[in-house]
Amino acid sequence: MLLHPYQRAGITSLASCESGYEWMDNQETSPPCLLVAYVIAACTGNSWTQPALPSGSHYDGPSGTTVTPCYCSWSCYNLMMACTFCQGPNDTDSLQTWSTFVQNCTSSETDAYFPSNYSIAGNETIPYWAAVNPTNWEGQIWNEQEAYQYYLENKTDLNPNVSTASTGSQSSNLGAIVGGTVGGAVFLLLLGFGTYILCRRQRYRRVRTPPAAEVNGGQNPNWQMYNRQLSDLSTATGTQPRTVSPMTYYTGTGSQTVPSLRSSLPLTSFTLGADTTSYNTSSAQLRPSAPMV
Repeated sequence: MLLHPYQRAGITSLASCESGYEWMDNQETSPPCLLVAYVIAACTGNSWTQPALPSGSHYDGPSGTTVTPCYCSWSCYNLMMACTFCQGPNDTDSLQTWSTFVQNCTSSETDAYFPSNYSIAGNETIPYWAAVNPTNWEGQIWNEQEAYQYYLENKTDLNPNVSTASTGSQSSNLGAIVGGTVGGAVFLLLLGFGTYILCRRQRYRRVRTPPAAEVNGGQNPNWQMYNRQLSDLSTATGTQPRTVSPMTYYTGTGSQTVPSLRSSLPLTSFTLGADTTSYNTSSAQLRPSAPMV
């Protein structure tokens, strides 16, 4: 096992991983033993030294003055167990369960992969596998094989220095912009469709405008003009229009009556029925017509 210190801005790790565990590094190539020191140091004024682990030993969970939201976080536990494991296979039995590791922490300190309102020095990121809720591990104990499967998913590292509230606000703004754009497009589409329908209705009404006869109560103006001319003619000649008696005709079962007409012209009246040989006119005696069969 290689032992050499890592130090960045007062944050030091005396422990190091054996070869073959490079997949545990974050995107800044910081190994888990150094990265867990960064996580803990975020709550201790950026000052922490991660000791090397002797064979058969284990790292203690937070207690006393070390109980901080950073030390009680998911990422601290996962990175601490990974640091324990990568220092040598003989330290497998040194892994602790999640409940044992955080037995001195409050529930509010154990509900996030990293506490809000804190930032990690050097803008270090947390690997996706290290941000998993420890209760999801089999038996609630960190598992190297399960962590490796998360690593194979190629998920992007998490950056605690980026506020989730800011990200949520940006997402909300984007959603509002997209929603407003779609809503405006739908409104313009409906407005155009309504205008089209209105124009069609107006055109239809112009085509279907009733003729003058319908406007005047169903009386054709030509007939009105003709009746007025007849009335004027009767006044000028001193003659009065004569009302013709209703016309009757024989149907074989009874007689039907045709309504009378008013006219100033000479009209002929006759009755069809019992005597089909007699008839008269208002001006002359005509030859009898042939009997009707």
